[in-house]
Amino acid sequence: MRDFRDAKSMAQSLRAALAAKGHRISIAESLELIAKAFGAADWNTLSAMIPPAGGHVEPVPPPPRPDPLIQRAFDRVRFSRDLEVALHRAVAAAQQRRHSTSTLEHLLLALVDDPHAVAVLEACNIRPDELRPVVASFVDQAYAPDDDDQAPHPSPGFERVVQRAVIHAQASDRAEITGANVLVAIFSERESQARRFLDDRGMTRYDAVNFIAHGIPKGPGGAAV
Repeated sequence: MRDFRDAKSMAQSLRAALAAKGHRISIAESLELIAKAFGAADWNTLSAMIPPAGGHVEPVPPPPRPDPLIQRAFDRVRFSRDLEVALHRAVAAAQQRRHSTSTLEHLLLALVDDPHAVAVLEACNIRPDELRPVVASFVDQAYAPDDDDQAPHPSPGFERVVQRAVIHAQASDRAEITGANVLVAIFSERESQARRFLDDRGMTRYDAVNFIAHGIPKGPGGAAV
């Protein structure tokens, strides 16, 4: 009888069975479905529990409980449709490159095509069409492809930025989070390359917040107008 040690082959079987019925899913999606079936939080959690041949089998742990503060924040706000698309695009950018982790740089690359984030970038004198290839080139060179078919998981920095945007929205009594809010939260990750891309182009957190809150763009000389 199969158990969670056979998860990969089970995922392949599931994918084939669904394809036979006209429902096509990716390998990554089938792995995530199998992980959920075994009670794991995600495929990475389940994969870590699968021992090498002949190794000791550890039980699959229950999914971790969310931080209460984060959970309360998520209960009171929602992502805009555009932001949902951008977050999926960030993961897809990593998956297409076979990167095991979706990083802040993948997130910034996705935000360059988010309309709310684009409005902030342009108000801060950053042209998205010029930023996009720079970030894409960095992502291509900085992260090596992984031979595993696991779905990318968000990096700690990625998670912190999204969580920070959620908490700030909740504290400000905003019901919806947009790509603009996530873009501002990137400035909290001081050591990240994603922030450096913005710093190097003269953008500051103040510039972004001033535009979001008051609609005041940054002038050509660096001052608000």
